[in-house]
Amino acid sequence: MNVNWVMVEALATIFYGLAFVGSIILLLHQLRRQGKDTFVSGTAGTFAVWMDDDFQRAQQWVLYELNVQTWNEFVTAHRGDYGERAFIRVGTFYNRVGYLVNYHLLAPNDRILLDTIAGLAIAVWQKIGPLVLEARLIENANLFQDYERMLPRCYECFVPTQPMRPGRAMGAAAAGPLVPEAQESVPS
Repeated sequence: MNVNWVMVEALATIFYGLAFVGSIILLLHQLRRQGKDTFVSGTAGTFAVWMDDDFQRAQQWVLYELNVQTWNEFVTAHRGDYGERAFIRVGTFYNRVGYLVNYHLLAPNDRILLDTIAGLAIAVWQKIGPLVLEARLIENANLFQDYERMLPRCYECFVPTQPMRPGRAMGAAAAGPLVPEAQESVPS
């Protein structure tokens, strides 16, 4: 019995090629799943903070009860009390999300997170932005910079000028703005 070594070599080459291609396909599949797993594990803590009642209470305080116009007024009224803690807690949360977004640590999935928080991130910044800009001149030159850098991405997700069906538009108008009208005139 003669062994045709050329045929054996050809079959081995074909088998090796198929195994190599199969390995590449498996590796790509695993990398895709790893990206999804990384997103879930990377945002789990963020989601826990977001859902925490204390965080939501602090965010509501910033949106509805914070009523000072300057950093000095803020320090005078709230230094050492709940207002300062709420300001720091909410601003730091959005700054952390801004860090994850700006440094592409969640990419390409950061849009999923921004779809959830963009509207409130914008509303909170409209309230605290002027205070933050003034505080940077007085106390902390880098205060909430990643939060501010993230805002253009938030505006991409939160498109108030996008046409909506009439039923939804009427419902949104009836619900009212996130920030009371008297506080909307704060310069940004």
